[in-house]
Amino acid sequence: MTDPSQLEAVVRGVAIGGFAAAGLALAATPRPTPTRWLGAIFFICAIAHVVTGWRPELQRFDPVWAASVVGTGLFWMFALDLLEDAPHPPAWRLIAPVGAFLFWLAAQVAPKAWCPPIWSVYIFLQILLVGHLLVVAWRGWRGDLVAQRRRLRPLLAASAGGYVLVVAAKDMGWLPFLPTGTMGVVQAGALAILALGTTLALLRAEPQLVEAQADTSAATASAPPSMDLGPADRLVLVRLERAMTENEVWRGEDLSIGALAALVGAPEHRLRKLINGVLSHRNFADYVNSHRIAAAKVALADPEQALKSVSAIAFDLGFASLGPFNRAFRAETDSTPTAWRQRACAAAPSNSPRLRLVETGDTLPNSNKSA
Repeated sequence: MTDPSQLEAVVRGVAIGGFAAAGLALAATPRPTPTRWLGAIFFICAIAHVVTGWRPELQRFDPVWAASVVGTGLFWMFALDLLEDAPHPPAWRLIAPVGAFLFWLAAQVAPKAWCPPIWSVYIFLQILLVGHLLVVAWRGWRGDLVAQRRRLRPLLAASAGGYVLVVAAKDMGWLPFLPTGTMGVVQAGALAILALGTTLALLRAEPQLVEAQADTSAATASAPPSMDLGPADRLVLVRLERAMTENEVWRGEDLSIGALAALVGAPEHRLRKLINGVLSHRNFADYVNSHRIAAAKVALADPEQALKSVSAIAFDLGFASLGPFNRAFRAETDSTPTAWRQRACAAAPSNSPRLRLVETGDTLPNSNKSA
């Protein structure tokens, strides 16, 4: 009968090889992006996590153990970068790996009696991070225009959630009836599956998953379509252009990719492929918001709409509330709508007849001056 410890060692070796290959796939590029570096560092921490599982007793202030713990926060950051296409990920997300390190540090300096409660809280927070990833993966699945990533979303969510449960069951002793060493083999097997699956996904769809979000307006204007277009595709693009520019269907608050596909008379999968492959948008919400923000810039710079509140402009453009409008506008312009309006109105010439009359003190034609 195979010794469980030997089997676990072999399986963990497979996991280490898989994570190393995934990290090299991200780092081995002439122009690595921040997302690639983040992923490569995470896979180093993943290898550390595999290694710490071999040790019967972890020593205090072990740097490999620290890297293993920090990997939880780095995984959360890396997964969000893959799923959300943020051109500039917010710095506050560093709170996850920094917080994980602080938990590790607290467990090193605290009395041993305090360590179980510390790790219990850590595991609870780990479950919260994975729960947040589940919400993000599900919420963005419908509007994701990158086919490879859209298929990856449920797999990422399921694998992350399943592995966290395995680790929690092992560390907290939730399954005491299993034979000795079985949980170690189960955890090692889960790691090997994750490592091989991650490597396969990155090798097959790595450019589509980890490339930084492009400037879609510049790409569309200067680059030819990235796919061969048949007559049907060209017809769909013409109808799409008419729907978005002439009919301004993007003003509808509940516009979805399915509703837009029905409007242009095309299958949803074809419309997804065209918006992503020809118009270079990776997310449907970003595609719709690009039209809304372009109209918002015009409205905010118009002196005739100076008395119209920012929230009223946002509602007119199809945003359900002011918060999403502010975030979309800042992502596009690196400015708040209010600051944009102030700069645009200050720089704009007084072309409005009413504004010229106010500046000169004259009155409108056919108006009576008071005596």
